[in-house]
Amino acid sequence: MEYLQLEREKGTVILTLNRPQALNAMNKRLVEELRGALDELEADRSLQTLVLTGAGERAFCAGIDIKERARLSPEESVDLRHRLLFPLFSRLEALPVPVIAAVNGAALGGGCELTLASDLRIASERASFGLTEVRWGIIPAGGGLQRLPRIVGLGKAKELILTGRIIDAAEAERIGLVMRVVPPDRLMAEARAVAEVLAQNSAFALRLAKQSLNRVWEIDQGLAFDTVASDLCYAAGDQLQRMQAFGEKGKA
Repeated sequence: MEYLQLEREKGTVILTLNRPQALNAMNKRLVEELRGALDELEADRSLQTLVLTGAGERAFCAGIDIKERARLSPEESVDLRHRLLFPLFSRLEALPVPVIAAVNGAALGGGCELTLASDLRIASERASFGLTEVRWGIIPAGGGLQRLPRIVGLGKAKELILTGRIIDAAEAERIGLVMRVVPPDRLMAEARAVAEVLAQNSAFALRLAKQSLNRVWEIDQGLAFDTVASDLCYAAGDQLQRMQAFGEKGKA
């Protein structure tokens, strides 16, 4: 794989987004590689825990690759979102084993949505979180609109999503978005320690408990609406101007 690293440590798999030069932004190739990795992990009966992280110190994942997205035709953009990207978050959430997001830096847009689809979140002191899509004329249709309110409450979710504000690790811990914050050099050790705690429990019981917890709030209808709303945003054209401006000037 070009942009993804998969390491096995007994029953734990560490999956690392590996585009540090692009802040681990999700281009089409990386999304396809993530889909392939999930194909493998879903069929792995020996898997106990998945740890998801990003390469480098600056970013966990900066979301979609804005420069690539601005170059796609409308048909290519629809295919990327509907066939590859949107299903990715639901598949991560539905993975039978616990998923730990070890957030080493910025988790923005789709990168933040990856953490929301995870079961547990541990953050480096350098981490930051934001669903910034409204700045680009789109919405967080990869599950952020549905999952963030379920984690931090509707009021705080509205504040963060409607303003597009980015928060630091300390605030993320304060509002319950992450379970704990650790120094950068302790992040992966902490993620492994949590994975070891989980491994001491019944794997069968963990799988059933996760399936049951995921049914507390059925979100299929909300996700279906988000997909339609996202298509309307792209049809409006404002997002294309904003993304092209970013590619030309580095600013939406």
